[in-house]
Amino acid sequence: MSKLNKTLALAFLSASAATQALADQTMPNLNQSAQAILGQISASQLLMAGATQAAANGDILNTGVMQTAAISDTMQNNYNNAIQAVIDANYYGARELLLDQHDQAMQNLSTSVDQLVDATLVLATASTVAQMAASADTVPEQQALQTMLENSPEMAITDAEQGDYNTALAAVQEYAREAGAFLAAANNTTLTSTVDTYAANANVNLYGGYAAYSATADIINIGAGNAFGLGFQGFLASNGVSAADIYSAGYGS
Repeated sequence: MSKLNKTLALAFLSASAATQALADQTMPNLNQSAQAILGQISASQLLMAGATQAAANGDILNTGVMQTAAISDTMQNNYNNAIQAVIDANYYGARELLLDQHDQAMQNLSTSVDQLVDATLVLATASTVAQMAASADTVPEQQALQTMLENSPEMAITDAEQGDYNTALAAVQEYAREAGAFLAAANNTTLTSTVDTYAANANVNLYGGYAAYSATADIINIGAGNAFGLGFQGFLASNGVSAADIYSAGYGS
């Protein structure tokens, strides 16, 4: 991370964390204030029935009995303020945006994997040819294979088949990188906190925002329309894996 990016991120980290904590508290606050109102309403129903029965029996309510179920100014203000806090809160931040982008990239990856599997099946004849070539260790067997290949043009790989296979490979590469980058970015609290703070200062919601990743430049761009746009370079360098890493990890075994 560059010194400038690191300084920028740290400057906004504390403020963004506080904003998120406030947003996380809005629902419990609303529930608590609503429950206080409901408690008074419930009490009013019991007192109402009791007052009616008392009146029918010739009993006289003491002063203020019904008022014990009154909704105070504090209760009203707490409830209305809690509603406004929910209206004003930002529940969709940088992490949610990046996780949505990750999900979309994973869907695209699933499609590209299916396409690669299909392209691989088309090339399955190469396995048959390899086995036949490996076992053709006598002249008659070699001649028989030669004749079979002369009469089976479908054993050759066409330009279209090669193209489909390589295109599918490239698609898996692209969407796997995107999906991994978006998830890594979503889990980077320094990055998400910086974006959330910018969004709050710009008074914009990131729902409907954008995120794009360039693997060649190792930069992820995040923004919301024309309100703001941020680029983070070098934040995800430590998350890279090579072909050797994948083979050694045994993901495909």
